[in-house]
Amino acid sequence: MQSHRSIWLVSALLFFALMVCLGAIPGEANALSERFGDKLLHTLAYGFLSLLCYRGLNGTPLRRYAGSVSLIALFGLLDEGVQHFLPYRNASLLDWCFDVGAACIVVGFLTLQARYTIEADAVSDPLHDQQRDSHHAK
Repeated sequence: MQSHRSIWLVSALLFFALMVCLGAIPGEANALSERFGDKLLHTLAYGFLSLLCYRGLNGTPLRRYAGSVSLIALFGLLDEGVQHFLPYRNASLLDWCFDVGAACIVVGFLTLQARYTIEADAVSDPLHDQQRDSHHAK
């Protein structure tokens, strides 16, 4: 199970590196932003990145939520920091807010899904229990 989590985290790091590299190519980020919209790109990219982070972290769903949002906040800060030093890019607090907002939404849904899946697994099915008990009695 731990190796599966590592794959998710490595995928998150590789995806983040790809995002930063694409954003560092002169004109590439501006062309994508003009075509699809800057905030939509941030929302989709960081939403997907937060999914990768959430799947890669251990712990309770709430702990994974906090860890994922924290990682996205850090990744977004690093991304905006890189953009600050590129003469053809600009750092934006609003972009960072969209990054963290996307993480909160995506990871929030994943956390709720995990919580209700755990609760559903904990609730026993009376018909299934009756069939199991009658099978073991034979």
